[in-house]
Amino acid sequence: MQNRAMERSAAYSGIVGAILYIVSGLLPGMPPAATANGADIARYIAAHNGALAVSAWLTLPAVLFILWFAIGFFDYLRDPSDRDRALAQCGFAAAIVWAALNIVAVALMGAATIRNPGAGASFPMLYVFDLVLFIFGFGAFGTFAFAAANEGRRRSAMPGWLNALGYLVCVVDIGFTLTIFVNTGTFAISGIGTIVTPVISAIWLFVASVVLFSRVPKTASA
Repeated sequence: MQNRAMERSAAYSGIVGAILYIVSGLLPGMPPAATANGADIARYIAAHNGALAVSAWLTLPAVLFILWFAIGFFDYLRDPSDRDRALAQCGFAAAIVWAALNIVAVALMGAATIRNPGAGASFPMLYVFDLVLFIFGFGAFGTFAFAAANEGRRRSAMPGWLNALGYLVCVVDIGFTLTIFVNTGTFAISGIGTIVTPVISAIWLFVASVVLFSRVPKTASA
């Protein structure tokens, strides 16, 4: 028996998680270039110390809410008569990987707000490492979105436009990982993608949560 109450709470969680994630991502503004020196990075952290700390703090509940959404979403799509659950399991595993990489990335930045390392020689490398964790996390999120969209399409459980949006998010997120090959310019590793990609992903999450909520009945059913 599928747990409809859990699925409805997962829809609520997805909505809250999406909002928190957008806020946490937009608060600090554009990060310094990956090629910035230690002094420039330290000045950015000092100037945005409060915003970075709040962003790091908001990310943990956002990630937990989003993981709960993933559990409920795939539960809603589950067909007890279909034993082929490989893609859904892969999608949920990808959501866990995304969550783990995000938490490590914001923990590193949060630590820097508590104890700014200044212009140390190793700081630029740590900063780029933090960026790479964040970027690779969206490779995992793209896999999660693909699995959700494909399961929704395969089981005819979600509207076609939402599945298409999920595929688009997958392409955007996987494309974002390619920025590790670009050091300067708009599409650099620390360029506009660090803002646009999380926002697009969170919009899909928000819309998918609303659709899930609208489709789950209030009473439990077999």
